[in-house]
Amino acid sequence: MRLLRLAVETQNWDLAAHTIVLATAIILKNRVRPNAKRKARKRSPKG
Repeated sequence: MRLLRLAVETQNWDLAAHTIVLATAIILKNRVRPNAKRKARKRSPKG
């Protein structure tokens, strides 16, 4: 996030906004369900 810090320090708001949007898109693209493993373990039979 060095790019975002640089954009804010230089008050380049267009660059800051684009950086935030890009970071959000990357997170959403690579996102897996955080509770998927936890739910799978609960459903598995014991023993």
